Amino acid sequence: MNDESLQTAGDETAEAVKFSESSSEAERLREENEELKNSIRLRDAREALITELNTAGARSPELLFTSVQGELQFDGEGKPLNIAAIAVNLKQKFPEQFGSERPVSIDGGAGAKNQNNFLTRDALAKMKPAEIARLDWNDVRSVLSN
Repeated sequence: MNDESLQTAGDETAEAVKFSESSSEAERLREENEELKNSIRLRDAREALITELNTAGARSPELLFTSVQGELQFDGEGKPLNIAAIAVNLKQKFPEQFGSERPVSIDGGAGAKNQNNFLTRDALAKMKPAEIARLDWNDVRSVLSN
């Protein structure tokens, strides 16, 4: 082989390497694009389902979404199709996760305002001076001023 044919062969090899690099780069970009589209599609479906579940009174919409993520169906444009059906199904399967039931108060702050509810004018009149002396004078004044 002469020098000219070696140079031509080298150019063809370089072009083939460039072509394979560009096709692998294009394939990587296609995969990344598809992955991003799926992420956007899933995010939109998540938002739609969580909105639907919040409207239905769900207590843990994020948890419920995670449990049905695999049941989502999408149309050709990537829009979720079965959001309402999933919400109804979840409400039937897990009724305890829906509703606005509030816990009953245990009166955790009871007595914080006035701890001397026993102190009245009548109670003061029945006390001995030694008992009155042990009381908080601010409380005695407020009772007598009322």
